[in-house]
Amino acid sequence: MKKIILSLALLALTANFANAEEDNSELQDAPVDTVMEFLSYCTENAAEDSVVEVEMNKYLLVCINEELTDSYFNTISVVPTQE
Repeated sequence: MKKIILSLALLALTANFANAEEDNSELQDAPVDTVMEFLSYCTENAAEDSVVEVEMNKYLLVCINEELTDSYFNTISVVPTQE
């Protein structure tokens, strides 16, 4: 009986893990306008938080990537430039 319960638990965990792997591969890149909106939002937050210039790029990258993750988009590796 224990073997059956353990087998079912293992099967459920394996199925859940496989499903989680699929979800990550379905993330898409955010549209440019969305990334630029996040950049603007994060720049405003940086000003409110009094972020120093030396730390600005790191702050913006973390902030933008948090917003992208919350919106189920792929993250970026470089802060975009405003045009």
